[in-house]
Amino acid sequence: MDRGQMRQWALARRAAIAPEVRRRWDEAIWQGVEEILASLPVSEGIGGYWAVRSEPDLLTPLSAWATRHGIGVALPVALQKAAPLIFRPWRPDSPMTRDVFGLPVPAGEETLWPAVLLVPLVAFDAAGYRIGYGGGFYDRTLAAYRAAGRPVTAIGVGYECARLPDTRPEAHDLPMDWIVTEEGRFQPAERKRV
Repeated sequence: MDRGQMRQWALARRAAIAPEVRRRWDEAIWQGVEEILASLPVSEGIGGYWAVRSEPDLLTPLSAWATRHGIGVALPVALQKAAPLIFRPWRPDSPMTRDVFGLPVPAGEETLWPAVLLVPLVAFDAAGYRIGYGGGFYDRTLAAYRAAGRPVTAIGVGYECARLPDTRPEAHDLPMDWIVTEEGRFQPAERKRV
């Protein structure tokens, strides 16, 4: 399979998950994420995401956790295609608008550089590489963090049914620091490119 075929395969598998199973798996994924967050410096905030297209929906438990710990949450905003994402502060009562793809995003101009990013996975492999929707937004965003000298921990979240032996990463692809699925969490053992 090429990367486009992998993406379609994984999206079909994800869409086929029954809602009650998805809710259970999302709870298990959140538990794994919460365990990782407990060991990370998160004072600069956490970048979450607005779940679409059957992605793990973690925003509600993330918001509750962040409130308990006095930590801010930010959501990604695509201002234009083929550019890094920016992150705007978000709370459940935040005014919302739409980005260039029509997705809900926080209104306003304030931006943050969260120290931890939750990154939705369409597909992934054991080396920590992911396949997203094909726009390269998270790869550009992680590259922008590096270029700015800002440390960031990328936690990829997805379902085990979308694990592949090899996602065939390309030169611009950047691996996740952690992967969390309903079956647990792991740090990629190897990070080689093809």
